[in-house]
Amino acid sequence: MIIRNLYGNLYEADFVCNDHYIKQVIYFILEGSNALLIDTGYEKEAKQLNVYFDERSIHISKVIISHYHEDHFAGLKTLKSSNKNITIFGSSEFKQTLEKEYKEDFLLDSDIFPTTFCDNYKFIFGGHNIRFEAAKGHSDCSIHTIIDEKYVHVADNIMYDTNNMPLLPLPCASIIEHLTTLEKLKENLNVFFIGSHFSSAINNYKDMKTEIDARINYMHKVLEHEGNIEYDSIKEKLPITFNPIWHHHMIDYYQEQRTDINN
Repeated sequence: MIIRNLYGNLYEADFVCNDHYIKQVIYFILEGSNALLIDTGYEKEAKQLNVYFDERSIHISKVIISHYHEDHFAGLKTLKSSNKNITIFGSSEFKQTLEKEYKEDFLLDSDIFPTTFCDNYKFIFGGHNIRFEAAKGHSDCSIHTIIDEKYVHVADNIMYDTNNMPLLPLPCASIIEHLTTLEKLKENLNVFFIGSHFSSAINNYKDMKTEIDARINYMHKVLEHEGNIEYDSIKEKLPITFNPIWHHHMIDYYQEQRTDINN
């Protein structure tokens, strides 16, 4: 785990993922002896963070869950075992994601549910102004966290592999809503993007408008061909080269969502 200070008391914890092709990155803000986290990662990342904070006598008092996919909330129980009275921020639509993607695995586990809904919620922590925007598409409950209008945590709406090669979008919930979210994200091109699977350094050598447009263009190609298309047949028409590992997922999503798409 590598800890980097971004500015003021905003930090990123960058985890080495030797067993996977994408990394885990968790952001946190300090306020005296208290910490606010954006996501928890899996149990193993949460355990590393617990050790880091315990060694510094820091209490995790608040956790923002960007969306209810396991790699973003599974560490909650580990954190709550040694940090009492954690306020959990999340979308009021979190159950829709759990119902679709995890059924009974987590749906009945109220210990992971938000204690404060972030819809239209604003607050100050560690001197930073924090607000949220709904960011549906990847999941029904995806949110973006905006810090001081300088940093936008984009959750999984933009992702890269461990070699910083762009990953294709994963609109698990809705291709149409994912497109809307990406279009809206272009209103924030004057800020730094931070995410769950890439470090903040990505802003230094990626043109984020091109990155977003490429994802939008890719999804439009899939829609135009009604899901009957191979990545190799369109890659030359895209402004950037993607790691194509998730293309088959996109085709599956199109087939699952085709009724909603056609309506």
